Amino acid sequence: MIPMAWRRLAPMHMLISAHPDGQIIADAVSYFGVDSVAGSTNRGGSAALRTMLKWLKAGDCVGITPDGPRGPAMSASTGIVNLARLARVPIVPITYATSRRRMLATWDRFHLPWPFGRGVYLWGEPIGIAKELDDTGLEYARRLVESRMVEMVCEAERRVGHRVPAPAATDAVGPARHIAGR
Repeated sequence: MIPMAWRRLAPMHMLISAHPDGQIIADAVSYFGVDSVAGSTNRGGSAALRTMLKWLKAGDCVGITPDGPRGPAMSASTGIVNLARLARVPIVPITYATSRRRMLATWDRFHLPWPFGRGVYLWGEPIGIAKELDDTGLEYARRLVESRMVEMVCEAERRVGHRVPAPAATDAVGPARHIAGR
């Protein structure tokens, strides 16, 4: 759904799972002019990272599902933070929800939109990531991305009329000044 809302300010690319199911997503987003690169933790991850860095340094945009191919759902991995740190670009959290959908019995509870419903896209404020982060800073940034995404998902679901279960308890994440280098 998100490629449909993209305003084409810069070329868009997506990281897709190296699993054969990922090819279904790659084929679908290609209809919207979105290139993809296959990669996962165990298959093609290094090559995918190099490709995404090249795209980002050229000024293009890269879409990533931050909870990764293994989950757990709504729990961000450090991969997105490391990519943003290496490329020196901010992370812009984006989410959507639709009123009519089928929720698949997958690890991430994938939502397949149905026709004739309402939908909402939400864009969050960019999250800057400092170039130099120790393990504590990296974890802080990961949790910040995760908490912002969870908040946005809950808000999007509320706007289309779905009841939203309370997300898993996480420690509060304060201002991101030291992450953003501001």
